[in-house]
Amino acid sequence: MKKYYLNILFIILGLFLCVQKLTAQSLENPLEKLSYYIGVWGPPNNDPMIKRDPKMINLKVIDFQWGAFKRVILSRTGLFSNDTNQVFSEGIISYNPNTKKIVWLEYQIENEILFEGEYIVLEENKIQRVYTVYYAEDYPNIPLPELPGWTRKFRETLTPTSNNNIDWLTEVWVNGKWIRHGRKGVDFKAERR
Repeated sequence: MKKYYLNILFIILGLFLCVQKLTAQSLENPLEKLSYYIGVWGPPNNDPMIKRDPKMINLKVIDFQWGAFKRVILSRTGLFSNDTNQVFSEGIISYNPNTKKIVWLEYQIENEILFEGEYIVLEENKIQRVYTVYYAEDYPNIPLPELPGWTRKFRETLTPTSNNNIDWLTEVWVNGKWIRHGRKGVDFKAERR
């Protein structure tokens, strides 16, 4: 009889542990995979952009802050210093439980440009942001103006090179393939501020 109760106790304990594990898995926050990037990032002091325009030292290319209960990440870019508070764009990153994707939506205020896409975790702290940019019709500075339409598809790969530095490769989708975009074959770099 003791053996019977002992077996039932082990079955109940096993079921309890399974339920605990399933509950813990359902409570995992997929946005935590982006936690390395929470905070403010800008170009390094030796960036050529800063040499051309010294105020760009205050450029924040990533400014990610947790929203309520860490269920959203608030995103913005701009020039921020003691003298300047110029927001270029604001957005939100969240998890879509139906598609199981980390989604991103951001709006560039002055130029009325909408960014819509997703974050893909490639490996620990290495991520891709794949998105479509919707430009206002007749926007004068659309990248690759020879392409038809007012949208462009981009892919950015952010790769940590240390605890406080990342390489940032930007590509654009042209004629069925990804083409490096930006500074003449050189990845952008950013550092944690």
